[in-house]
Amino acid sequence: MKTSPNTLAIRRITVALDCSPHSRASLDAAVAIAQILKAELSGVFVEDINLLRMAQLPQASQIERTTARETGIDAAAVERSLRMQAREAALMMKKATEQFRIRHSFITRRGVVPAEVLGAALESDLLVLGRTGKTPVCRRTLGATARKAVTEGTANLLLMRPGFTLQGPLMVLFDGSEGSELALQTAASIAGTATPIHVLLLANSPDAAEHLNTRAAALMGEKKQQARFHSIPWAGIPMLLQCIGMIDTGLLVTSETSSIMTKETVHELIEKLNYPVLLLKKK
Repeated sequence: MKTSPNTLAIRRITVALDCSPHSRASLDAAVAIAQILKAELSGVFVEDINLLRMAQLPQASQIERTTARETGIDAAAVERSLRMQAREAALMMKKATEQFRIRHSFITRRGVVPAEVLGAALESDLLVLGRTGKTPVCRRTLGATARKAVTEGTANLLLMRPGFTLQGPLMVLFDGSEGSELALQTAASIAGTATPIHVLLLANSPDAAEHLNTRAAALMGEKKQQARFHSIPWAGIPMLLQCIGMIDTGLLVTSETSSIMTKETVHELIEKLNYPVLLLKKK
């Protein structure tokens, strides 16, 4: 696939792995992008230092799932479990990449998980990880690592969740800004030949919507045949969420920079949206 000057350049991808279903979805997406763009893939597993420290406390205990009994935590067992998870993550990555002959590497780091994941992605063009954490309380909101990547990370960010693939319908928020143009052309570049691309034209008048429609179609080239244009007025996050839900698409591609929304508003949208998101932070 050829990329235009306004398409996101991805040469190195970092994917965070923790053996959860969200992590599996992230790996599948990272492999798909690496295969298309001939990018190098780097996997990272983080041994949670806070979990290890907690296991060493004399008063630390856990509730067994099967019996609901409270038992002590064996620090050595926690160490063994983390090492086993790291091996499983490395094997999962090897199996996912070897059939496509993707250049890849895998590292294990120890520390505070969000900070270590962001640190591992400093030299990458794209960071891929699950939207949510492994604990039930996090399932409907962003996990701690995803939230830190959205608000503090510098790498372009793909947040995945189970049940979605890059082959499904795509959606782009388009307001005519440079960031939205990059998002639109990036979506067109990763879309398959039959993938519907829903373009949400954020316009507050018919004339503005027509102008955005013409500009978006010109940017998409041949892929404009796959576009479905939807004009909606900008009236805040609740209405935008409602419109996205009515279309019921897959991956949302958007930029952190917008002529309508502040960076904080974009972050709020991602927090509340229960879909995978590709957030563009830099070219």
